[in-house]
Amino acid sequence: MLIRPVGAAIGAPTLSRRGFAGLLGAAALAMRATPGHAAPAVERSVSVAPGLYELVVSTATNLLHVASAGSRGGSEAKVVGLDLRTLEPRSTIELGNEPVFGVAVNDRTGTLFGTSTRAGKVLAIDLRSGTVKARIGEGQGAHVRQVIVDEARNRAFVSVFGARDRPSAIWMLDAAADGVAGVINEGLEGGIMGIALDPSGDRLFATALQSNEIVEVSLSRKAGIRRFSSGAEGAINLAFDAASGRIFCANQRSGRLTVLDAASGRLLASLETGAGALGVALSADGALAYVANRGAGTVSVVDARGLSVIASVETGTHPNTVAVDRRSGLAYVTNKARMAPRGQPPVEDPSGDSVSLIRV
Repeated sequence: MLIRPVGAAIGAPTLSRRGFAGLLGAAALAMRATPGHAAPAVERSVSVAPGLYELVVSTATNLLHVASAGSRGGSEAKVVGLDLRTLEPRSTIELGNEPVFGVAVNDRTGTLFGTSTRAGKVLAIDLRSGTVKARIGEGQGAHVRQVIVDEARNRAFVSVFGARDRPSAIWMLDAAADGVAGVINEGLEGGIMGIALDPSGDRLFATALQSNEIVEVSLSRKAGIRRFSSGAEGAINLAFDAASGRIFCANQRSGRLTVLDAASGRLLASLETGAGALGVALSADGALAYVANRGAGTVSVVDARGLSVIASVETGTHPNTVAVDRRSGLAYVTNKARMAPRGQPPVEDPSGDSVSLIRV
């Protein structure tokens, strides 16, 4: 394992550690770099395994679980568990030729869900034993993309991207995690990609990539019931902050994070973060948003209350997904490697296939 020290983050605006720890909110977020106030920065970056995709923090295992699809044409897919502080590997779940790309965890049941997109299935993995306990699917060749978990109701949701003559859908998985309990496909036109849960509203918000929209999905009615513009182009992933009633949407083609009022669909802000804005995650208190900018090689740290970018942190070649430890406030990002053309030998990329830890 290669550990690379990484320099200070780009940009003058900073977040006080004391302010963050004490949840002092917007005043702390407005602080500028002064002696005693460190800027958001990468504390360490670690090479993990080939073909990194999504990652998730588990309180049940106290590890950061990272999906590795392996090398092109290989059969060494796995999920690697990293120490939350040192990023040292602590566990490995071997998946062979069944790579997963999106991941989510139900800590109450000790189950990790992974989208096995090539097979059109969702793998339910027992984190205690490291074994696959179920392969869940509906129909043939579904392009499963993102999975999210509702621990309070012991269920999960999976987005299925529609392409060509296949419609988009959202699968609902029940507590047993042994099959698809229901399928939502009404009102999901436009190429559904990212999904976020509003538990109190018993609804999901979903991005429609092709129509640049956000769709409100009623779980009781099992249908998309409302849609509004994402405010930019290439709506791909999103996060929902229940306290403020705001949606934070990464728009890949525009390289922007848009912030919208969930009740009205009104655009509140459109922030330029960087080329290929892809992954988005919120801090536990909703004060910060993190945006992985795949094309720019940066992660933007955003004041989610004042709606401004406070730092742009260089992490690796292609930042993909951000996860936040809700207990410590530490943020983690996967950085994909540069790909060689088909038939060519792999490209040596020391800044790719790595996980970076960001401290604010």
